[in-house]
Amino acid sequence: MALSVHTELGRLREIAIHQPGPELDLMTPDNIVAYRQADDGTFVQNRNYLLFDDLVFLSKLREEHEQIIKVLRATCGHADTHQIRDLLRTLLHDNTARARVVSDVAALERSVWGWDLTEADRGALLELDPHNLLKTLVRGTMRDGRRMLKWPIPNLMFTRDLAAVVGESVLLAYARKPGRRREMLMMRALFEHHPRFAGVRLLDIGGKVAAPAIEGGDVLVLSPTKVAIGVGERTNLESATAAAELLLEHEVEHVYLVELSAQRSTMHLDTVFTLVDPTTCLVYAPLILAADGARVTSLERGAKARARKGTLLDVLAADGMPTEPIPCGGDDPVLQSREQWSDGANAFALAPGKILLYGRNEHTLRDLNARGFEVISPDGYCRNAAMLLGDESRRVVIAIDGSELSRGRGGPRCLTLPLRRDALTV
Repeated sequence: MALSVHTELGRLREIAIHQPGPELDLMTPDNIVAYRQADDGTFVQNRNYLLFDDLVFLSKLREEHEQIIKVLRATCGHADTHQIRDLLRTLLHDNTARARVVSDVAALERSVWGWDLTEADRGALLELDPHNLLKTLVRGTMRDGRRMLKWPIPNLMFTRDLAAVVGESVLLAYARKPGRRREMLMMRALFEHHPRFAGVRLLDIGGKVAAPAIEGGDVLVLSPTKVAIGVGERTNLESATAAAELLLEHEVEHVYLVELSAQRSTMHLDTVFTLVDPTTCLVYAPLILAADGARVTSLERGAKARARKGTLLDVLAADGMPTEPIPCGGDDPVLQSREQWSDGANAFALAPGKILLYGRNEHTLRDLNARGFEVISPDGYCRNAAMLLGDESRRVVIAIDGSELSRGRGGPRCLTLPLRRDALTV
């Protein structure tokens, strides 16, 4: 079946996720420090940083992630809730794709980390069966514990950033941070060679930009004709503009470039703005509601880029998409900051008005409840999924445990890569 995501809110039908595993237990304290002190006393970027804020408690993190998997299976069914590892394992049965992935990973290891794989190492990788080759590519170690690659790829669980399905196209992603580039490389091979994606239109900015950097967390499909792209810590302006130009060649008519301050806490647009139903959004107020919070530029088919006045919500309202904001953390600036840090604005919609959010963001949940959202448990949703999804009048937020998951700075939207959604009925 074709890929199809024409809105953030359409009933979810097919999705890809990655259940985190031992790759997280192979991180070291050196991987959670963004800067390190040099011999001369100055602080420099730590090239070994893998983008987590702490070493996670894996068994607890997997319990939390399992809640999301159960909710997605109750929504889409088991067959259409794909594990990234299963898709990649199928890919690695193809000898051409297998040889390409090993070659590209070896080149990446050398260019990023200065880690050289010998011909014997490459041969050893190619001789592995698909299951064990995939394990080595994710963990960085062979079955006997020998380190084959410099580091594991613990961020693979944040599947949202690996690509973006926009309409019936796939916008390929390019990681700005070294610790995520192996993931993007593997996903590019997946979309190019896996039979599930045969014939899918791939949009690739790689040949258009000198230093491509764009991640799926910065790409929001607002409607069949409108897309917002965040520009900030992970997506640069040149890449966002190139992506907009490719999107405008197909179904999209308006692209909004939303320039954010380049900070760890606001690394993607979806950390400060997500839709929860056709007329409501969750926002981080200091960036989305303040006049000087984020600069918006519009690109339209056949027209020059133009700077827009007002906030993102002002711009959307002017273009026929009025949206009522709910600030994560409520009205208190301290609580807003705290709950945005733990992904209080990063909601994931299963259908209009049916969303996932971390239960630890209690003030955000309180305000959603005051606006008519029932707060329910994952088990409560799973027992009643058919009824809830079939009742357009019910608005619910499913509160997921996220104390460990949030240590990687990603919420429910970050952990999910939708492949098919229904169109919204007017």
